[in-house]
Amino acid sequence: MRDISYEEQTVNSSNLLARYAHRTRMAVALQLSMHACPEHATVVDFGAGPGLFLHTLGQSRQDLCLIGYDPFVIPAYPEIAYAGSLNQIGAASVDLLTAFEVCEHLYPQELAQLLDDAARIMKPDAAFIISVPIMYGLAVIPKVANWMWRHRKTSTEYKIEEILLSAVGVRVTRAENLRGSHKGFDFRELHKTLDKHFIVSKVRCSPIASMPWWLSSQYFMICRKRA
Repeated sequence: MRDISYEEQTVNSSNLLARYAHRTRMAVALQLSMHACPEHATVVDFGAGPGLFLHTLGQSRQDLCLIGYDPFVIPAYPEIAYAGSLNQIGAASVDLLTAFEVCEHLYPQELAQLLDDAARIMKPDAAFIISVPIMYGLAVIPKVANWMWRHRKTSTEYKIEEILLSAVGVRVTRAENLRGSHKGFDFRELHKTLDKHFIVSKVRCSPIASMPWWLSSQYFMICRKRA
C-alpha cells in the first residue's frame, strides 16, 4: 500500500465529500485567524505540517511573523520559521496560537504540556484557535467509509456496534495508537479540558456553521487566557 500524503487525505482528497469538508475547514481556519490577528502579529501554528496553513495566511497578510512547530514533517515554505520546541518561543510573545487537526493525536501528558506552553507564550489578549474532527454523530459513518476506501480495506478498527454507538453520540474506546487514528476521539471532552485552563469564547462547526455538531465534521474553539 502506497503512502498517502496529508494533502491527498484532506484538501486534495479524491473523495469529493472529504475534499469539500477539508477545504471548508481550511477556509474557516483562515477566516478565524485573519480576524484574530492584529497588525504585525506573531502567529505560531502547533502541528504545522509542511506549512500550508501558514503559507496561505501569509499570502494575504504579509505583515505577520509566521512560526511553525512540527517535529515530524519537513517544512515546505521558506518564509516560515520553524521552532524546534515551544520552549524556544518567548513568554507573552504570541498574538495567535493555532492547533488545527492535531489535539486528537496527542496523549494526555502531551496535551497538558501544550496547554501549559500556550498559557506561557500567549500575550494577555492573544487567541488560541483549535480545530478537531468530530468523530460522533452522523459524520462518523462517511468518515469510516472514506478511510476504508482510501486504504483499500474491507474492515476497520471500529466494530459495527461502535460505529452505531458513535453515530448516536455514545462514547467508544479510543485507539491505542493515537498518532494514526481518530477512533473514539471526543471533542466534548477536549472542550471540558480547555474550559479548565482558558475561556472558550467561541465555537463553530464546519463545514456549515448553522448545523449542529452531530451533522458536522469539524469543531473549532477560540480560547482566550483567563485573567
